[in-house]
Amino acid sequence: MLHLVIDGAPVVRNYSISSPPTQPDDLRITVKRVPGGLASNWLHDSLEQGMEIEVEGPFGGFNWDDLPSDRPLFLSGGSGITPVMSMLRSLIDIRSHRDVCFIHSARSPGEIIFREELEALARRHSNLHIHFVCAEAEDAWDGPVGLLGESMLLQLAPDLRDRNVYACGPEPYMKSIRIALQSVGFDSDRYHEESFGGLIGSNPTLSAEQPSSVHFARSGINHRCGSKQTVLEIARSVGVFLPSACQQGVCGTCRVLKLSGEVEMADLGGLSTEEKSQGYLLACCTRPLGDIVLDL
Repeated sequence: MLHLVIDGAPVVRNYSISSPPTQPDDLRITVKRVPGGLASNWLHDSLEQGMEIEVEGPFGGFNWDDLPSDRPLFLSGGSGITPVMSMLRSLIDIRSHRDVCFIHSARSPGEIIFREELEALARRHSNLHIHFVCAEAEDAWDGPVGLLGESMLLQLAPDLRDRNVYACGPEPYMKSIRIALQSVGFDSDRYHEESFGGLIGSNPTLSAEQPSSVHFARSGINHRCGSKQTVLEIARSVGVFLPSACQQGVCGTCRVLKLSGEVEMADLGGLSTEEKSQGYLLACCTRPLGDIVLDL
C-alpha cells in the first residue's frame, strides 16, 4: 500500500509486489498508466529517484509461501500478472524443478507485460511452459486469439485438473476463469485468486436508498440505514470498533463474520474463496441489502 501526497492531498493506493520475496532488498511494483488515473499518472510523471514515499504492508494471502504447489497453473489477465510474476521469479531464484504452466491474457501482443522476460525464462527452463492469449491480434501473431474460456484452457493446459490454479486479473476476466474451471469440474479447493478493480460502486438494480439494518450481535446494537453506506462506515457511526487499514478490500484487516442477511461486496482479493463461503465479509467494501446480523 502506497501513501502518496498528490497536489497536497493524501492518496492511498494498493499495488501488488512484482519482485520475489527471495530478493528482500529489491522491492518492485509494476504500475500501468491509467487514462485519467490520479495515482498511476503521478507515479509515471512525477516520481523521481531520491524521493521518499510511505509504504505499508504487504497485505493479503495471495503468495507462494502460503499457497505452495508442485504443479502450479498461473493464470493472469492484463496487469494482474504482477503478483504472479512475483511467485514465478521466486521459483526461478530457488531453482525449483516444479512443472509450471503460465497462461497470460492481454488485449493485444503489444500489451503483453513482461513478454521478453517470460520468453527468455521459458527458453532457459524446460519445466516452464508459457502461453500468451490475445483478445485481438495482427496477422503476424501466431499465438491463440480470443478470450480464455473452457476449450482454450483445456487446449493450453490439458492436465489442469491435476494442478493448483493461481489466478489474478480484473473482475470480468476472473469471472470467465471461474466459469471455465467450474465447467470442467475443477476442484475449488485448489483454486486461489486475487482480483482487482474499482471500489464498490452503485448498483443500478438497487434503489438509491434501500431500507436496511445492521445488527451488531456481540455489541447489542441495531442500526437502521440505507444501502449507500458500507458496513465499516455504519460501525464507526454507532461506535462499534472495527480495525481497518487499506479500506479498498485488499488487506483483510476489517474481516467480520456475517451471521445472516444479504450483502453486496466488492473485495479486491482480501478474502479467500473459503472465507467467503464461511460467511466472512470485508466491512470496508460491503453494503447491506436489507437486514443483516454481524458477529461484532
